Amino acid sequence: MTIKRSSILVVDDSRSARELIRTHLEQEGYAVILASDGREAVRKFREEACDLVVMDANMPVVDGYRACAELRKQPNGREVEILMATASDDDESVEKAFAAGADEYITKPIHWVVLKKRIRLALDKRRAQEEVAEGRARMEAIVNSAADAIVVINAEGIMESVNLAAVRMFGYSMSEMVGRNVSMLMPSPHREQHDGYLSAYRNSGKSRVLGLKQELAACRKDGRIFPVELTISEVKLRDRVLFTGILRDITERKEAERQIYFQANYDVLTGLANRSLFLRTLGEAIAVAKRREQELALLFVDLDRFKWVNDTLGHGAGDDLLRLSANRIRESVREGDTPARLGGDEFTVILPQIDRAEATAIARRILECLNDGFPLGGEEVQISGSLGVAFFPGDAGDMNGLLKCADEAMYRSKKAGRNACHLFAGESFAMPLKY
Repeated sequence: MTIKRSSILVVDDSRSARELIRTHLEQEGYAVILASDGREAVRKFREEACDLVVMDANMPVVDGYRACAELRKQPNGREVEILMATASDDDESVEKAFAAGADEYITKPIHWVVLKKRIRLALDKRRAQEEVAEGRARMEAIVNSAADAIVVINAEGIMESVNLAAVRMFGYSMSEMVGRNVSMLMPSPHREQHDGYLSAYRNSGKSRVLGLKQELAACRKDGRIFPVELTISEVKLRDRVLFTGILRDITERKEAERQIYFQANYDVLTGLANRSLFLRTLGEAIAVAKRREQELALLFVDLDRFKWVNDTLGHGAGDDLLRLSANRIRESVREGDTPARLGGDEFTVILPQIDRAEATAIARRILECLNDGFPLGGEEVQISGSLGVAFFPGDAGDMNGLLKCADEAMYRSKKAGRNACHLFAGESFAMPLKY
């Protein structure tokens, strides 16, 4: 690999001085460009890239001070290292050189060891600055290409930097975020509490969230609240502490989790609890009733004429009937009761903390609501229901026994002519059919 030689522009109105400087610098391996005055120096600087300038201060046409100031105005002129050389070493000349934009000041006659040392130090400084700038640009590119939002705050909660993903995520511009308190990205009550968390950390030096993934709510510029996954890390500098927050929008993941949970626990067609959730809920309800010595009722519902609707009006009408029936059953029970669809046209309702009179009243409401006409296939269709009710612990002392009793009571209603409710042990009632 070829290593690029550093290029130095030497500016001096003395030909012999220029040649002597070139000789010394070329011996050190530098590429040397010569200019006889400030005007030529500016022109050559525009034409040829150079890493450092050795500029004589006192020259005709355009002196070194004016040329130095003009170089600083050129593209890349702010980065180049400029050494001003002059026979004058008074304070005024030194201040004038630095005011013009010089980085170093050397006196004539030139001490060659000093000049070479100053040049090496100046070029090393420039390379270090370039490496820092390149590293910063590389890091910014990496940070800004990250899919996750990255927000850096100080100990007072003020955002010192954000990446482009954070801008896209929250809908603010970068200037609207940097310099503002990070609490602006949080909904209430976290917004009001955030400064308190930071204060507690500053006082104790302890945090429960550093390095841990946590799920919380964030707030966009338009006020919309959405779920994020947040990981916070601490960066300890010499004189202060910064906190880097990496945020990931998990809206899609939470929706997928919600869908998976719903499909695992609820009937997709009716939105009621499915068999799996029903059985878990019934087991838990029986355990609570046993511990509290309370009664619990289990109600089985079977739709009459469901097969007739499917065969006559089609499966689409059958699905509509199931949905409408589920809604009516849901509206007929109490808050805290659990209606469920076991499959086909069979429904159940778990009625915790209930007596026989109230359970019978709910069963009657369900029969009545199923008696009302259903708009199916462009016409009003009449159906009915067959209900069975069993009680814990009176009819059965465990879940399997209770299920069997309720199912048996429901089939008694079917055999009795439909549109009826039978209690496994106790009174029964029926309503006249409307079809």
